[in-house]
Amino acid sequence: MDWKRNFLESSLLGQLTNKNDPNEVQSKCIDLAYNDMMKVGRFYSASFLHTREKICCVTNEAIKQCNYVFSKDLILDTSLLFCNEMIGSGNKYVTGYGLAQKLINMTFKYLYVFSDFIFIEHSVPDFSLCDCPLDSIILKKASVKGTVWSKLTDKQYKECQDRISSLLKSKPLDMELSKLGNLAFDFLNW
Repeated sequence: MDWKRNFLESSLLGQLTNKNDPNEVQSKCIDLAYNDMMKVGRFYSASFLHTREKICCVTNEAIKQCNYVFSKDLILDTSLLFCNEMIGSGNKYVTGYGLAQKLINMTFKYLYVFSDFIFIEHSVPDFSLCDCPLDSIILKKASVKGTVWSKLTDKQYKECQDRISSLLKSKPLDMELSKLGNLAFDFLNW
């Protein structure tokens, strides 16, 4: 047994998560991604259109329905679970798209990290279409100024992902990272 790895996995997934149950691990991945999104989302969650449980459940089903293939449609559909467009006003607001990109992209990151526990009965999905989860650290590393991840529009999101894609083309990627699409940028820079 790799005791260090087991400790790290249990620390992240939680000791009560049954790592032998792919559905439980997948649900935990979505829950972890939701927690990441809530670092900003918590200030606006009282105005979300749905509860945490509903958002996570619908997200889980949507990912299964698309056979674990990442798409920007997943982000757009998920954004509608938070709000119609945005919550708040003035400079104190978030967009559903900004929150959803964080939830979907982080979910795919966790699905990749814990793929050995999740994809037991079928093959590991192709992660090459994945985007990089956007947050302040990644935006800074990509030299994207004046953009806040929680306030993104779909157009700004695409511009950020295009920038990341361009930056990745100039970096030598090992075999593992070369199969992760823009998600590779997250592993290189976070």
